[in-house]
Order: sequence, then C-alpha cells, then structure tokens
Amino acid sequence: MVEAEARWLRGMLNCFPPERLSPLLNLGSISTETREAVQPWIAHQVFHPLRTRGVEVVHVDMRELPGVDVRADLTDPSDVRRLTAFRARAVLCCNLLEHVTDPERLARHCLELVGPGGLVFVTVPFSYPHHRDPIDTMYRPSPAELAELLAGARLIEGTIVDAGASYRDAVWHRPWLLLRHVWRFPVPFLSLELWKRSMARLYWLAADYRITCAVFEKL
Repeated sequence: MVEAEARWLRGMLNCFPPERLSPLLNLGSISTETREAVQPWIAHQVFHPLRTRGVEVVHVDMRELPGVDVRADLTDPSDVRRLTAFRARAVLCCNLLEHVTDPERLARHCLELVGPGGLVFVTVPFSYPHHRDPIDTMYRPSPAELAELLAGARLIEGTIVDAGASYRDAVWHRPWLLLRHVWRFPVPFLSLELWKRSMARLYWLAADYRITCAVFEKL
C-alpha cells in the first residue's frame, strides 16, 4: 500500500461512525512488521486511528504471520463462511484483486462477509508494474469497472489516486536496478515475458503509480 492510498482510506473511513465500521475485517492483512515498520503509514493512517475510535479490527491473511488474527483463504467458500461468524460491518480489500485468478469470485466473497448496508473498501492498482505476490494477473480496473465487479453493491465513492511515487524512486535509492534493463535489452529471446515486463517498467521512470480506490455499500 502506498502512502497516498493509506491517506485516502483514512479520509473515507473517517466519513463513517464507528458503529458502521466495527467489526472490520482487514483482508490480506500482511504482518505486523510490514504494517508498522516496512510501511508505517499503514498503521499511522489506517489502523491507529481506527483503534482510537474504538473500531474492532480483525486481520485476515492466508499465511500464518505475526499480527494475523485469522488465517483464511478468501477464495475458499468454506473459509468465507467461517469468517461470516464475525458479523463484520465493514471489509478492507486492499491490493488483493490483482493477485487472484478470479477477481469476480473474491469480490462476491467480500460482499458475503457483510450484511445489507455493510461497507466494502477496495483498492487496486490502476497504473502499476507487474508485482508477484505470488502472482499478478495485471488486473488494473477503473472505478467504473470495480462497480461492475461488485454488482451487488452501490458505489459510494470512487477515484484514481496519484501515488506521488514511482519506479524512479526505487532507482534513485538503488541505481544499479537500471543495469537489469541494460542487460536484458539485447536478449529478449532468453525470456520474452521477462523482457516485456522489464521494458514496460521503464514507463514508470517518468509516470507516477496510480491506484483505483472505492467504497461500496452492500444493497
């Protein structure tokens, strides 16, 4: 999660009283270390303010990591049924849809986790390079396309957030990254797929990353 995305989430979460949000399921939560140390803006902008407001947050991930409250596979209907026991009023589905082969099923499961009037906060890359975790399908929807995906919900707010950051920031701190592109450029035949990804990444030396962010209310 980029910092601008976390700030947007904080602003939208603040639009709703705690009773509309609690309990909240944070899907694909990653570890405490990542939320608080590697990307500290996640804790500062999203989870610390929620805790201060008395919102109960349940961190859910398919991996057994420190800071994960419930281990569950969000593509498994039996795990989704188990999560419905929390009677969540809100769900965070941040940067997950691009990492599953069937985003429509994941979106449907997100809606199953909340009752009528429940809130689903979704973020997904709109303009962002390939990144495996463990896969990236390159699903890069607009807010309108997200609204089609979550057909059982009303789009409350949807926008594309400029991250104010890009690949050039990584290159600024680690200039040797450019050597990868120089090395790969003359040898596309070694792996055409890797060559295409490497060349495409150069686009973000000039362009900022952009993230699609949206809030839905289940009908």
